[in-house]
Amino acid sequence: MRLAVMAAREKGYMGPMARRILEKVSNAFDCEVVSLENQSHHHAGHVGNPDGADDAETHFKLKVVSDAFEGKKLLERHRMVNELLKEELRETGGVHALSLDLKPSKAK
Repeated sequence: MRLAVMAAREKGYMGPMARRILEKVSNAFDCEVVSLENQSHHHAGHVGNPDGADDAETHFKLKVVSDAFEGKKLLERHRMVNELLKEELRETGGVHALSLDLKPSKAK
């Protein structure tokens, strides 16, 4: 995992699911920036986090800036990440909601 080389930001509880997401994304996309925010606490009582547990890992916001997105439309970028994280999204008790902010690196 190359998180030390890029601008990486984390917010909220970061357990095994968050670490798995960060590792997969950083390895797949050679990220310039990757930021993951656990927003599960905002969804207490909702599907995926019915009891409002502090250590829930059901709702995330992911921001990625990468050359891998260069020339790709927004829908294509979303498909790339959804395909990469399909196990985490399908897993029972896994990620219930994933908000994505995906941008190509700035022109050099």
